[in-house]
Amino acid sequence: MKILVFVKQVLDSEAKINIQDDKKSLDFEERFSLNFFDEFAIEEAIRVKEKVKNCEVVAVSLGSRKAQEVLRTSIAMGVDRAVLIETEKYNIWDPYFTAKVLSGFAEKEGFNLIFCGERAMDDENGVVGVLIAENLKIPYVGSVVKIEVMDTNKVVVDSEIDGSFFGYEVELPALFSLRKGINEPRVPAITGVMKAMRAQIAFVDPYSLLSIPLTQKTEIVRFEFPGKRPAVKIIEGQSPEEKVKKLISLLKQEAKVI
Repeated sequence: MKILVFVKQVLDSEAKINIQDDKKSLDFEERFSLNFFDEFAIEEAIRVKEKVKNCEVVAVSLGSRKAQEVLRTSIAMGVDRAVLIETEKYNIWDPYFTAKVLSGFAEKEGFNLIFCGERAMDDENGVVGVLIAENLKIPYVGSVVKIEVMDTNKVVVDSEIDGSFFGYEVELPALFSLRKGINEPRVPAITGVMKAMRAQIAFVDPYSLLSIPLTQKTEIVRFEFPGKRPAVKIIEGQSPEEKVKKLISLLKQEAKVI
């Protein structure tokens, strides 16, 4: 069995970001990390490997040379190989284009299972996984919180949507996007870290994975910071009844909703 795990390097959640004067580009602090949801995908792939004989896990990332860092993290956690589809010379960020490139890699590499996080913490699109499945014409289940591999041809998964759980029996090959709660990602052991430092990461040009020339389907119009939140008012009072009366008065006077 071969499992592909698509991972992404994203800006650290505490990195400072500024919008440049053209409103179409960003100036940011060089602090990156492995996408939060992809950690669950890596961990689950490793757990499947620990249960299934002759199983190989390959971590794949589309990004600049700096994305080697998240691939080495993946190796330290326990994946067997890592591949960087290098975009150093290109500006690839469009979900459609990204999905086409990753689909091309999957077709050339071969696979039984593909895991990815349910969304990336930077753009919050959450559509790349399902687009890859559509390109490859394979089954897809999102928001997966439990996976049980029955054999090399079939798995049973649970998906959580709006607090309800749905069970699916899925024939392989298939792609699953995983969400928080499916597992607890391991902290790499020192032996894994040492292995990751020595590991050779394969480099692939993204355009070598496309059967026909493509252009990106979306365009950045502008970036804007979120609007400032209004000041918070604390309603004082000696009793709940008194506080409720003051709240109703405020809603009438300021919010004008009553």
